[in-house]
Amino acid sequence: MRTIIYSMNILLLSMIFLGCSLQTTVPASSKYLLNAQVDVTPTAQSRYKDKVLRVGRMESSALLAGRSIYYEVENGRSYSYTKARWLESVPQQLTNLIMISLTKTVIFKDVVPFRSLAKNDLILETSLYTFTQTIHEDGSSTLSVAMKVRLVEQYSRKIIANRLFELKKEGVKGDSVGATDGYQELSDQLLIEINSWLEDSCTL
Repeated sequence: MRTIIYSMNILLLSMIFLGCSLQTTVPASSKYLLNAQVDVTPTAQSRYKDKVLRVGRMESSALLAGRSIYYEVENGRSYSYTKARWLESVPQQLTNLIMISLTKTVIFKDVVPFRSLAKNDLILETSLYTFTQTIHEDGSSTLSVAMKVRLVEQYSRKIIANRLFELKKEGVKGDSVGATDGYQELSDQLLIEINSWLEDSCTL
C-alpha cells in the first residue's frame, strides 16, 4: 500500500512539474482607441435646427469590422499586427466620434444613435471604403482613409447632400504606433471636414 501511495505521489509531482514547464508567458497586446479632440463652433444658421438626425451603422468591409490593426506592403499583401489591437472596431469608433462632434455643432436639434427609440427626421449614412496603412521598403508608410457620407430625408428617402472624403498622410513610421498616431490625425481632419460640409449643406 505504501508503495502504491509513494508511486502515485511521484506521478502527481511529475505532472505538476511537467505542466509548469509547458507554461509560456504571452505578452499582452497594446490596445488603441481613436480619441479625436476637435474644437467645434456651434452654428446658428442651420435650417435643420428643429430636426433630429439619426446616425446609421457605418458600412465597411468585413476586414475593418474586427479589432485587428491591418497593414499592407507594396506588393498588395495584407497582414495584422500581432501585439496591437483596437479596443473597438474602426467603424464603431468613427461612428461614435461623428456623433459627438455633430452634437456639438448644434446643426440639428439632436443626434441619436442607430438603436435609439427616438423619432428622427434625417439619417446620416456612412460607408468606410478605405482605412489602410501601406508600408514602403524604406520603413515609412502611407495612411489612407476614404469615407462616403450621405444626408438623407427619412420619409421621402431623398438624398439632401452627399460627399466622398479622401484623406492621406505620408511619411508615417511603419509600425503600429505610427499607424495609430497617424490615424488619430486623419480622424481629427475627417471630423472637421464632415462638420464643415454639413454646416454648408444645412445653412439657410
